[in-house]
Amino acid sequence: MKLVLILLCSLSLCAKQPHPVAKVDTWFKEEKERTEGRFFKFASLATVASDGRPHARMIEITNFNQAKGALFFTHEKTEKVSHLSYNPHASLNVYLPRTHRQLCINGIVNQIPREEAEKAWSKMPRFMKFTFIASNKGDLLESQTILENRRKNLEKEYPKEIPCPAEFRGYRLEPDRIIFFEVHHRSFPTKEIATLEKNEWVCVAVEP
Repeated sequence: MKLVLILLCSLSLCAKQPHPVAKVDTWFKEEKERTEGRFFKFASLATVASDGRPHARMIEITNFNQAKGALFFTHEKTEKVSHLSYNPHASLNVYLPRTHRQLCINGIVNQIPREEAEKAWSKMPRFMKFTFIASNKGDLLESQTILENRRKNLEKEYPKEIPCPAEFRGYRLEPDRIIFFEVHHRSFPTKEIATLEKNEWVCVAVEP
């Protein structure tokens, strides 16, 4: 009987609310409305190495939509790429300070087609392209001057178009579990968990 009540509650909650991934997008939009200046979707991406050790770093989510999830770009020599090649499961944690909210988005990460990565590269600011290709990711750095000189040489080499390097990669995290956490003034916070089960989202409210 208790299981039936939980299931009915879950179905009722999902019926009253928008699609969980659409709700993430709504939270981003509401945070943007309260943010002065340009709004960036920064998140902490957590992955696990082959030895079982976790690692988290900040990334920028460049796009988030209901069909494909969270998109981000990186260098092929980064730890995240090494980890994801071993274990594609990852977690994104997003803090939205203006609206007093937090999102935890878990799912599978897949590399996007090369054509999509090249299209994104073409839209990147020129200075970001130079900083990307000027760095030998992960190598020991003797001095900052080396990087600056390397960048200046690249600027001379590519006065116009800068080709997309093979090391530039794009990934999408397709959500299968999302936690919505919201703090309320002088009241209890609310916590909702949406889980993808057999291509259907099951949503429940839990005690915070």
